[in-house]
Parts: sequence; C-alpha cells; structure tokens
Amino acid sequence: MTRTATSICMGLALVACSDSEVLEPPTTVEVTPAPIGSPHQTLAGWGLFGAASDYTPSDGVFPYDVISPLYSDYSHKRRFMWIPSGTTIGYTDAGVWAFPVGTILVKTFGYLSDIRDPSLGERKLEVRLLVQEAPSTWEPHIYVWNEAQSTATLEVAGDVIASTWTHFDGQQRSNDYIVPNTNECQECHGPKDDKLLNALGGRTRQLDRDGQIEQLAALGWFGSEPSSDREALVDPFGQDPLSDRIRSYLDSNCGHCHKQGGQASQSALLLDWDDTDPLTQDPANWGVCKQPTSAGGATCGHVVDIVPGDADASIFMCRMQSTDPEVRMPPLVSRMPHDEGVELVRTWIDGLEPAGCESM
Repeated sequence: MTRTATSICMGLALVACSDSEVLEPPTTVEVTPAPIGSPHQTLAGWGLFGAASDYTPSDGVFPYDVISPLYSDYSHKRRFMWIPSGTTIGYTDAGVWAFPVGTILVKTFGYLSDIRDPSLGERKLEVRLLVQEAPSTWEPHIYVWNEAQSTATLEVAGDVIASTWTHFDGQQRSNDYIVPNTNECQECHGPKDDKLLNALGGRTRQLDRDGQIEQLAALGWFGSEPSSDREALVDPFGQDPLSDRIRSYLDSNCGHCHKQGGQASQSALLLDWDDTDPLTQDPANWGVCKQPTSAGGATCGHVVDIVPGDADASIFMCRMQSTDPEVRMPPLVSRMPHDEGVELVRTWIDGLEPAGCESM
C-alpha cells in the first residue's frame, strides 16, 4: 500500500475529524494545489474532498483534531492537513512544526442542527485554508457555502451569515456568524509587526491526542522521530487539575495574541502555555494584581486584570462576558460569550488565594 493510501486508512481508523464523528472511506480525488497568487475560485477546485457535501477527505488528506479547540461561537469544526508527496514535516516537541512548502491546512465551520446530536445534520458556513506558498509563508483563502450548500466560493471581503441551532439545553439559539476577511487572519495567525502568518494548531502540544503523533510518524510524514517526552495540553473541560485546564484554555483561546511577540504583547498580559507555568513564571504574566497597560476604556470600571478570589472584580472576567465590540475578548469574529469558558475562568479566579490587590 502506498504512503498516501496508508495515511488515510490509518487516519480514518484512529482519528475522528470532530467529536463523536467518524468519516466514511474517501472517494479517490486528486488534490490540486492552485498556482501561487491564483487560488481556485471554488473549494472543489482544490480536490481536498471526494464528497464536499460531508467533507469526505480525498486520498492523502489527513483528518485530525486538537486537544483544546479555539472557541468560535459554538460552531462545529473539522480539521485536515495535506503535504506534497515526497516531503516531510519538521517535527519538534515544543513550538510550531516546520511544514513543507505546499502544505495545505484546512478548517471547516458550520452549525449543527442540534449541537447534542451531530447525526441530525449541519449547516455548512465556511472553509478556511492556510497554504504554505514559500518557507514560513502562509497564504489564507476563505470559501463560503451558498444557501443550497452545493458550492463554496472564494470570499476575500468576509461575510455575515444568520444562523440558528438547538443548543445543549434544548433551546434554539441564533447568531450572526462572522466570516473574517483575509486581512483579519493576520490578527491571530501573524506575529506582531510582521506580515508572515503561522499555523496555530500545528504543534505537538495541541496534536498529541488519540495516537495522532504516532500515526503521522508511522506514515513517514515527519523528518525525525518524535521523542517520548512531550508536552501536551489537556481538555479544558475534562478531569485534569484546574491549573492545567485553565492554562490549556488560555493557550488556545488567548495565547496566539497574548504571548511574547504576539499582536497583544504590548499589554504585557501573557497567556500562552509557556508563560502561565505557575512553577516558573510570575503570576503577573496572566494578570494577577496587574493593572492593564493598553486596555483603553475597556476596563469595565475595574482596576486590575485578575483579583484573586474575586472574579466579579476582575477586568479579565468582564471582558470575557461582554458583548460590546469595544470591550469583549477575543475582539475578532466572535459575538457570543463562551458560557462554559466563562464558568471555567470564574471558578479558577474565585479559587485563587487573595493577594491583597482588592483595594488597589
């Protein structure tokens, strides 16, 4: 069996593209990368899916999932990757992997009819591609599905899509879902003052789940063998210690901007995994008793980012819960506070030992 065929057989056997979902064997369709600077006008042009209607991956397209997903207004997401034949990924235990030129990373977005039961169907909204066109140079392409759900067409300027679904509590919810414009991709995927984009999830600490690292190694997709001593995030809503769960949530939802060299580095609020280690880092990194340096008027009348033991007095909590576009965090392509994330952060802050900054 070829490397490509083996990759799909193993990937589909062991990796689900999304929670509680397993794909059928793929239809044979050849992936067709677009010429540099001339992206295909439809998603189908890339040949990434044998059946785009249900995102059945083409031969050589590897479905994967991450440990701690980025919250996106309760949308349902799937993830895939493809690398050109004969190339390998530069693996590292820490940091972003060095993907070969020509790599295509894929993330789909949609709303399930009923978030409790994926089998009831999905309204497909958009598909985002990151294509590495030169070393360390990624180009974003966004495809928006039509009302008939038959064609996804290239969209540069962004869009707003009125959406409804049945939520966890059985009640219907609605959202004007925001499709970003391609320039906004820089806000999350790019380092500060640099037009180069980075892959966010393509790293060991996000992908070391369900045997994915071992699968990719067995397929020959890595240029070197992964070590057995690897750092990994945890499920923020699982059973691991609260400190690890909160660090994982902050890393995936805030750390791409709030890190050294990130778009929000001027805030000195550092929320990536490395800068929130309670054993080695200053608690001020993640806002404990820290007065904000760049919040403008978005402080909600509070004084410090995190008041240990008092979530309601913390700027951090107020901005997570806000629906005001001038206040809310994250600031882009999100309208709805993440109820479960808010509760997780509230539990964490309220459980911190008071540190004397309540009266600052």
